[in-house]
Amino acid sequence: MSISEPQTDFDPYREWLKITSTQRPLGPYELLGLAPLESNAVKIQGALQRQMAALDGVPQSDDATLWEAVRREVTDAYDTLMDSTQKQLLDAAIKRRGVPVTRATKPATAAAAGASAAQTAHAGHAVTCRQCQKLNPVGRRFCGDCGAPLWESCPQCGSECPADERFCGGCGADVAGGVEQQAKQLEAKLAEARELLSAYRYDAAITVLRDVASVADKRLAKWAEQALADIAHVQQCREAQQAAAQDSLAQAKRHMEGYAYENAVHLLESIPEPLANVESQTLLERARSARKELLALGGEIRVALEQKKTADLLPRIQRLLALKPNHQQARQIGEQLRDNLVKQARQFLAQHRYREALENLERIPDFLRTEDVAKLVETATELEALLDGVKNAALADKPTLALAEKLAKLASTSEEAGKLKAQLALRSQTKPTEPRCGGPNWFPVPKRTLLGPPVDWLTSLTRLPTADDDVAARLTEHPGQLFVALGLALQGMGLARVTLDLSPEEKSGMLGMLPSLSIGRRGPSAAWGLDVSESGLKAIKLFQDPKPPKGTKAELKIAACEVIPHSKPLTRPDAELERGEIMEATLKEFLARAGELKGCKICINLPGHRVLGRFYELPPLPAKKVADAIAFEARHQLPFNLDELCWQSHTQDAVEAKLADDQPRRIMVVAARQAHVKDRLATFKTAGINVDLVQSDALALHNALVHELYGDEAGAGAVAAIDVGSENTNLVISSPHCVWFRTFGQGGDQVTSAIARETQLTLDQAAQLKREPAKARRFGKLQQALLPFAEQMAGEISRSLANYVKLYPDHPVEHVYGLGGAFQTFGLLRHLRIGK
Repeated sequence: MSISEPQTDFDPYREWLKITSTQRPLGPYELLGLAPLESNAVKIQGALQRQMAALDGVPQSDDATLWEAVRREVTDAYDTLMDSTQKQLLDAAIKRRGVPVTRATKPATAAAAGASAAQTAHAGHAVTCRQCQKLNPVGRRFCGDCGAPLWESCPQCGSECPADERFCGGCGADVAGGVEQQAKQLEAKLAEARELLSAYRYDAAITVLRDVASVADKRLAKWAEQALADIAHVQQCREAQQAAAQDSLAQAKRHMEGYAYENAVHLLESIPEPLANVESQTLLERARSARKELLALGGEIRVALEQKKTADLLPRIQRLLALKPNHQQARQIGEQLRDNLVKQARQFLAQHRYREALENLERIPDFLRTEDVAKLVETATELEALLDGVKNAALADKPTLALAEKLAKLASTSEEAGKLKAQLALRSQTKPTEPRCGGPNWFPVPKRTLLGPPVDWLTSLTRLPTADDDVAARLTEHPGQLFVALGLALQGMGLARVTLDLSPEEKSGMLGMLPSLSIGRRGPSAAWGLDVSESGLKAIKLFQDPKPPKGTKAELKIAACEVIPHSKPLTRPDAELERGEIMEATLKEFLARAGELKGCKICINLPGHRVLGRFYELPPLPAKKVADAIAFEARHQLPFNLDELCWQSHTQDAVEAKLADDQPRRIMVVAARQAHVKDRLATFKTAGINVDLVQSDALALHNALVHELYGDEAGAGAVAAIDVGSENTNLVISSPHCVWFRTFGQGGDQVTSAIARETQLTLDQAAQLKREPAKARRFGKLQQALLPFAEQMAGEISRSLANYVKLYPDHPVEHVYGLGGAFQTFGLLRHLRIGK
């Protein structure tokens, strides 16, 4: 029962809203206390506020549920009157029923005035009812026999006309014919709405029906009421069809989950197009595509089996099972093909054709791989990696020979493995073609390497004799790791090509701001070069007898050599807080081994990542203006205030003095933050070592290379040295006349971490595998971890060489040498040579 229907003696509309009308149910106008057909939005808003205020004044003791229902009816009535479409339909229904003439609804238009005049003119005449033909006395508005209206509105001007007159007295329009015409039009619209409904165009159908339902003429009430009924029917159909579409979509989803694409397509296609949303359309496309592909794959597989062309069948079966995992026949075919591939792979392994065995096994999709297949893949991968590692190794050295022995052990029946082992053992006993390089070549060196010029591993110092066999043995134990220390010691002895000193100004004095000058005095008789890196200390002592025996020339010798690793690599995260203490302990260990330092010049390095290098060309200038020009350029090219830096410059490509002012000068500026230099000096001082000069390790390496490789020669060609440290790499390009360097942040610790991740080993164990790969449990995994490091290193070197060529095209790089502890990483030299 509606709230609007009186249920008890208590009437909330009368008691709360003061509505005196006894009509139930109440319409929107009655609920808001408005005159019928009221269209003033301000009055409607005011009526809502009045009624809501009345409801807010109801005592809380009254029925809260009933109060809430009345409040909801009032707000719904307001919403109806403020909605133009709903109000239009409501007003039309009211007009069809007939509106009592009140002050608010009395006609005031010209049409209403015309209607009044027509009635006055007809006064005194009886009116015949059009429906029952009864003659009604003057003054009646409805027939006394049948109740039909005796006055009708003109459909054209709206004037009221007697029912027994056909034409309007106000405008002459055919009253009866106009109504018939309107009725036909309304009937056509109802038919149009039914067609729109059958096409599932619900909104369009409702729009047409609302146009019919909004007719106010009483004579057309039948069609208006039919339109209202049809609107309700359309809304019900829409709700039912939308629910059916959602149900079909849900069922289609379940069929898709069960890979029943045909059923899903059928359900989704049954959804009328106007009801299909983006989700159902997308799902239909997926279902159609999957069904089409599934049918095509089934046909291709059937034909291939009939023709016995099974070589490329597994990818199709894999795709078919991805579309329909429960396709048992396809799975059985796949398993049969897998078993055939496994059988062939075993045969290839027995014949030591590892690559072909792997190719067979790699054709087996993941969903068909068993534990047995995984073991075969692991065996074939390891044997193929070992064979490749041995055959394509750069050098015939101990790590390569150990790999050959491991291969021969795992493939004991392989003649090739046995021959490789024997050939390597023989080749490893021969001397390298170049005495400075670290072992005889094994894989033929291509004429053009990945980097362009020949690439070798620089390991030995050959120009200087050693004081004894112990020093020589220590140098041999650490191949290619003491060149920076040698360059520092050479500078301490006054034998360096570049003699810049990055000591702070108070130590180096005003001369530190000018190009390096040679002071004509005898150098010291002994000097230590101390190269302190993140991994440890490497030191060389040079000695030259100041008073050689009469008739002999003083000979420069390597008097001592020390390599002391830190107690903990400084690159480890747990060493950061102990950095100073670890370095101090290493330096004190050096003092204990080196003994008395008195009379020795101490030269230390500054790491490459702490040094800035700038290379540019000055135009021809008088010599007296060169210093100012260098300072000017330094201020513009260095990213710090010069007062914060220790910096010096060096003029490259020396020319004859009389021609110097007429030619451009190539300038190198080297700088470091004073804070970094002072901090390093403080560490040495705390350990009890007084430092005489500070040099960039890149320039120290340059001095060592010029001394070792060129001697007194002055060729135009240059060599590139790749000094791979634990955290950074210095690339130094040297010739007797010029130097260029760059430091980039890639070092051995990166590959150590990669190996540790790949092999699940500790960092110390991973570091050992870099130099002794045969100890790896799975050499193939080790190769995978090493490859990215080698590729990145090759890329950085290639870019650096390209940048150098732009600056020094007249000093081409003729040879590339690798050195430093991390250059011993197995496979790095091979990759730089052949790119794999």
